Amino acid sequence: MRYSGEVNPTSVSRIVGSATIAPSPRPRTFRHSVWFIVLVALLLRLAVITIGHTYRITPRRDHFQFGWEMGRLARSIAQGHGFSSPTDLDSGPSAWTAPVYPYLLGWIFKVFGVYSAASAWMVLAFNSIFAALTCWTIFLIAERIFGNTVARWSAWAWAVFPYLIYWPVRVVWEASFSTFLLTLAFWLAMSMADATSTKRRDWIWFGLLWGLIALTNTALAVFVICLVPWTIRNYSTFGRFILIRDNLPLELYEANNNSSSGLWTRSEHPGNDPATMRRFQELGEIRFMDEKKKQFQEFIREHSAQFLRFTAERVWYFWAAPPQATVVHGYDFRVARHTQFFLAALFSFAGIALMFLRSNPYRWLLAPFLVIYPLPYYLVNPFPRYKHPIEPIMLILIVYVIAEANRVRFRLRQNRV
Repeated sequence: MRYSGEVNPTSVSRIVGSATIAPSPRPRTFRHSVWFIVLVALLLRLAVITIGHTYRITPRRDHFQFGWEMGRLARSIAQGHGFSSPTDLDSGPSAWTAPVYPYLLGWIFKVFGVYSAASAWMVLAFNSIFAALTCWTIFLIAERIFGNTVARWSAWAWAVFPYLIYWPVRVVWEASFSTFLLTLAFWLAMSMADATSTKRRDWIWFGLLWGLIALTNTALAVFVICLVPWTIRNYSTFGRFILIRDNLPLELYEANNNSSSGLWTRSEHPGNDPATMRRFQELGEIRFMDEKKKQFQEFIREHSAQFLRFTAERVWYFWAAPPQATVVHGYDFRVARHTQFFLAALFSFAGIALMFLRSNPYRWLLAPFLVIYPLPYYLVNPFPRYKHPIEPIMLILIVYVIAEANRVRFRLRQNRV
């Protein structure tokens, strides 16, 4: 598949919509290259981890915040029990989450100690490396679509914006790794689409990359061939077909039950409630998920209107952030928090709308990030970290809108003269 002759990375200039974009000149020095931005982003994140002591993760609940279920799975792996027991109790083999990040975390535990400060520093540094590399993929994507100026602004914004620094340096989760992989796959897809010919080797590497993505974050993709080994493992272990992970029924029921307000109910999660945890151990993972599936289906039958209302609320929460007390020096910034998240979404959708208005040839590649990716989270728990993988595209669209607005203002001034 390739686009018509409108887009060619080897040409002297590229036509994007109604604007002509010249190829970016070769940087004169390292300081002017995208790799300087990557280096700044990495050093800044490592400084926050080290100086801010973010590696000192609270030991409360036996370090449960150290990766939550992923941390428990990693502990089991490091202790030689395999991919099992995602809660405090021994509950046997698990398919709770995709395997790549827990195995990586398990290897770090083996080398640097289970739930140790050294392990925390290493995993947060790992997150930060890929968060910094995302500056590179953001630059490549934005430069190809919108030109050098938008590309540099977008890369620098990703490097230094505090909210975007938070995830890799504070949260033991696969969000930063998944984000880099997704942006890399997207850039490769654009490159292959624009190429005059594509080698079989390129398609193989592209498929393997999507397989790695799916085994890291199931919300991003499913690439069947690469999933086969883990799917076979799940079938041989549990005696049924499970595509990577099995905890969707629990996620659905947590957010949709008689005690819920549309978001997750803490007492329904075996990682947070001792009674539910014992029930999880008693039934085993598969039967526990079967029970939650029946409870969710029963709730839908009896409270369909309430489910629709919850879903509508979660659409809002995905883009404007779930309710959360944000008190600083006695002042509640809850409204400000919702406002900043919503404005980011508003500018992102404005960017997509502008691309369609100008018939940008990449509009159909970017639109699914905002339209398709969020759909699963409208049904379950729209935590902000789940949105992180699409935030590079959101950031590029925001910068694009601001850059275009600045250009329009400049033209108006020129007309007045």
